[in-house]
Amino acid sequence: MNRLVPRVAVHSFYECPCTQVTGIFYSRIVADSLSRKIELTEIAPGAEGVATAFHALRGSLETGQIFAPIPKLSRHYSQHQIDSIVAAINPDEPVQADTIAILTTSGSTGNPRGVELRASQLGALNNHVNSGAVIGIYVDAPARWVCALPVTSIGGVNVLSRSIAAETVPVGLESVAGGATFDPHEFATAVSGIGDEPIFVSLVSTQLRRLMNSQEGTKALSRCTAILVGGGPTPTNDFLQAQDLELPLSYTYGMTETSGGCVFSGKNGPGTEIVCDSTDSRITVRGPSVAEGYRPSHTSKFISFNGEFRTEDYGSVDSLGNLEILGRLDDIVLVNGVNISRAAISRVIEKYTEIESCYVLPNLTALVVADPAVFENTSASIRSQISRELGSVAIPVFRVVPTLPRLPNGKLDRVTITNLYG
Repeated sequence: MNRLVPRVAVHSFYECPCTQVTGIFYSRIVADSLSRKIELTEIAPGAEGVATAFHALRGSLETGQIFAPIPKLSRHYSQHQIDSIVAAINPDEPVQADTIAILTTSGSTGNPRGVELRASQLGALNNHVNSGAVIGIYVDAPARWVCALPVTSIGGVNVLSRSIAAETVPVGLESVAGGATFDPHEFATAVSGIGDEPIFVSLVSTQLRRLMNSQEGTKALSRCTAILVGGGPTPTNDFLQAQDLELPLSYTYGMTETSGGCVFSGKNGPGTEIVCDSTDSRITVRGPSVAEGYRPSHTSKFISFNGEFRTEDYGSVDSLGNLEILGRLDDIVLVNGVNISRAAISRVIEKYTEIESCYVLPNLTALVVADPAVFENTSASIRSQISRELGSVAIPVFRVVPTLPRLPNGKLDRVTITNLYG
């Protein structure tokens, strides 16, 4: 273990039953035949960390040893962040009998939480994704995955799990978790090194945009058989640009608590049920990919999901069964007696190609990343559009900022943004 986290050297031991997932056999662990301790696996940034996590997860699925990855100290992960992740995993507390992995939530709105997952939950949709069925394509050969997301979070772990199910080895980028700057040339080089196999990749919207704005990146994307984009909303302009380029794009919805993506371009994954509450439109996910529950903490015992997870998001399901994500429940603010969605304001602003990214604070200050001179010429049009779509009461105060902090998984760091500008 890294000397920076010595307190996790004391571990507890637990037993694991057998399971079989999506055609891949995971070894039966008979009671008393193997003691499982929660041993944290430190993951370095870059391709080295991808390889470490891949072998660790594969070993866990073969032996029953719990997979509990944590990032190494780096420019992307501070000691405080690592300590928060370790605390969320809580390695000295018992686990549920069938748990095979403990992953942590992003912590974008506060401290991360530890989530326990069975092998059956982690792998529930693997074959459906690898076959291309859930994204409207069909492949008849094992997919080769490019890993561009941190493998200490569910997005990257999905890539590892799906690679294991496909019996292939993922191609890790040096930019994973901040090992280097995500670069179209690096991505293109990785793609060019893959042979005739189908190429699958999971990205966040900022990575997709950077690739599409590069000739080399666009060419590499066009070689991919399937491109999954998740981790948050995909700006309308990015989606339209991907359509114009005829890229095989599928935007995904999911979270650690649902074993990652379980809705693909609005369509439920097999066995997945989406319910939007009639009162507040809160989204509830039911199905085989829903995790076991939250790890116990110093304030609570283990919290079981019992096959369904009530999210903090709200949305709607149309007559064809397509899910539309409208925002987070905590995005709603009351202005002059009117409920205003901060996410809806952001969506209007991000329709403008001049805006690189945007975040609306609870006080209705819109932080926009854009060229100040260009924004000045566009701001009147943006204000008018917000008034037309959402009403004049929704027009925010605008503030141009050089950048918006993001977490290593690509999500906006809402806590840091609020601390900086709120």
